[in-house]
Amino acid sequence: MNPQLSFLTVLESVDFDGTEDAVALALKERVLPIIQANATTISSGEGLLNVNITGTLPETSSSNGSHSKDGTKEGTASGTTDAEISLVPKYMIAKDDQEAILTKTDPARVSALWILALTAKYGNQTADISEFVSNANRLLDNVSGAQAKLVPEHYRALLYMIASAADALDNPNLLLRPLLNAALSFSPEHDTLSPAHALFLIQALKAKQYKLALQLLKYDVDKFDSAYATAYQDHLRFHYYGAMVLIGMKQYEKAIEYLSIVLCAPGFPCSMVQIEALKKAILLQLILYGKHSLKLPRMANDFSSHSYRVFARPYDHFAIAFENGDPTVLKLVWNQINTIFSADGNYGLGLLALTAFRKQRIQSLRKTFITVPMEYIESKDVDILENGPTTKAFVLAMIQDGDLKAKISQKSSTSPIIVVFQDGSITSSHLDALEAKLDAVRQLNEKIAIADREVGQSREYLSRKLQSASAPAGFHGRGGGLEDLEGYDDSMGMMEL
Repeated sequence: MNPQLSFLTVLESVDFDGTEDAVALALKERVLPIIQANATTISSGEGLLNVNITGTLPETSSSNGSHSKDGTKEGTASGTTDAEISLVPKYMIAKDDQEAILTKTDPARVSALWILALTAKYGNQTADISEFVSNANRLLDNVSGAQAKLVPEHYRALLYMIASAADALDNPNLLLRPLLNAALSFSPEHDTLSPAHALFLIQALKAKQYKLALQLLKYDVDKFDSAYATAYQDHLRFHYYGAMVLIGMKQYEKAIEYLSIVLCAPGFPCSMVQIEALKKAILLQLILYGKHSLKLPRMANDFSSHSYRVFARPYDHFAIAFENGDPTVLKLVWNQINTIFSADGNYGLGLLALTAFRKQRIQSLRKTFITVPMEYIESKDVDILENGPTTKAFVLAMIQDGDLKAKISQKSSTSPIIVVFQDGSITSSHLDALEAKLDAVRQLNEKIAIADREVGQSREYLSRKLQSASAPAGFHGRGGGLEDLEGYDDSMGMMEL
């Protein structure tokens, strides 16, 4: 029997009116085996599928690596490389099956088959750009998360093909919204991490589509499904690049939260992504709080802690000078290390920190004075870069932006300008923000309680409890530590990832 006719015939008998999971199960058990029987095996040494596309799209403004005012480095997205992810498709479907799927089926119904067809057709040959983009767009607009789990390696390869095509054409906006849809399609609550999450954020950063990226970051991603072939790097990258988006939107407090998640991720040795996260976290804390209070995770091993200190040493020096409060010392340190900040893509954040230093010196006068002449503020104000606005213009901007609770008083044009500090009492907007945070904490507590019940009812946990209860007197188990994690190697003193 012709394999092509066989799989199409079986496909006609699938009940597509059923649930998404039921359709995925039918494809897995009845359709995919027929297609796989006619497929070509790919050896593990061939690497990820590559796409080589011809054609052109309208040019977009390219970046020269300059630094934007929001503190991110334009045109780059630092971190680990794509080569670190080694999940490789194990087979490539036959050419006849590729054409049958793309011409005779609907991607909204058979996403898994379309993923196989696209990676096979465009992965190892030159393809027309309009055809590839059109077919990829049709798939991602209707992709089924349940079906993507059936072919996880192929799905990851397809996402990387899309990102590679966008980079090759210098058009990061290419298929950006379909990538967002793909990331959101993996769970009804949009709380499950997928390979599409980090890739979408990388492309959004390159395109400077920060507001669009917030549509993904507004959800708490706290679930991980191994069936999606999600890698350890996906977790690090999602939170690291998510923090970069939040920095671009000036949501610094939430950005610090994302960077803290990166720093707390287990691993040996520490990742370069974690080191970059620490650098940004130090600068953000100086901007927000005037001091660096972020401590290394307690579970960080000695080697990781040493790596953190070595690679982030210039940032520690900058933080110490910042907290010391002496503008002369801070200027000296800045002149010595600003080239390091620039090479790291953190020059913009460094400038924001210097501006925050200037603001905090003026804000500190509220602790001593109720009213103060502008001349006195000018005597205390220091513009380290010596190219910023005048003290008067700077104070007026702080008042307008809400960074300084004060008003300007001047009886006449010849009278001295007086700055009158006002009471910074709590307003209704502050209470609303506090209530929103309390709601978030309540929701988090509910999730933790559910997870605790699930773990407490698991066979593995109950088995360990029984073993601990039956242990000889004087024996103390090590439950609750890293030893309870799957893959922990006690002989090496670290967890294998």
